[in-house]
Amino acid sequence: MAKADDYVEVYSAFDRHDNYNEEYAATINKLSSELNLDSVKSCLIIGPGDGQHDLYFIKQCVPNIKKIIAVEPDQKYVECLPARLEKSLPGVDSQVIKTTIQIWKGLDDPVDLVVMSNVLYYVSPSERKELFKKFHDQLLTTGGRVVMVSASHTTCPGNAAEVFTRLGTPITTWEDIELDMLEAGFTKQYARDIQCTRDFSDLEEPYLRFYQYVVDQPVTLDDVRNVIKELFPDGKSDQGFFTFGVFQKA
Repeated sequence: MAKADDYVEVYSAFDRHDNYNEEYAATINKLSSELNLDSVKSCLIIGPGDGQHDLYFIKQCVPNIKKIIAVEPDQKYVECLPARLEKSLPGVDSQVIKTTIQIWKGLDDPVDLVVMSNVLYYVSPSERKELFKKFHDQLLTTGGRVVMVSASHTTCPGNAAEVFTRLGTPITTWEDIELDMLEAGFTKQYARDIQCTRDFSDLEEPYLRFYQYVVDQPVTLDDVRNVIKELFPDGKSDQGFFTFGVFQKA
């Protein structure tokens, strides 16, 4: 298991091995003309990391944003977020809170939008159900929306997420996320897949240590390396899927 203060390093290594950033930006550019979020004035971002993806989405698709609250557990990200917020969305009232979503007490006033990208891998099923209920009952205004991105098609053969399954910690499926959102009282407004290519040809140590960080039980670097080589002997998978979804509170 990687140390908590190594997360930024190992995630950066993981991020370098696919074209998610490019495919995500291309998807958001298309969505900006399809989604109508003009009424959104306030937003809660959960686990934004360095803010790259969530702030790009807000800048492109939420034209009238006035207030942003970001909840982020990693100290290094907390330190860099205010500057990125100011640069990306100058003039927007923003606040960064260092905590985990599991122990965070919540908001004094509900917001119009919650944004959460690739966070639910670190949340247990019971915590997920509780979190979605909290979204619906406490954190969102009437008609408020949740924008969520998470891995999908994870059980299909050749999916890049199969590595996690073979190491003993399957990635949370989009189907389970969607079902829990509907059970919490939301309706699904929109869903679109993002398809990425993952490069497994250079198995550098920081990249392998990301799997150690995410997998629940202890695994060695050789365990990770051997599973990847067995599953993807050609060093590549073009089956890295994510779903961008929008859910609305009645």
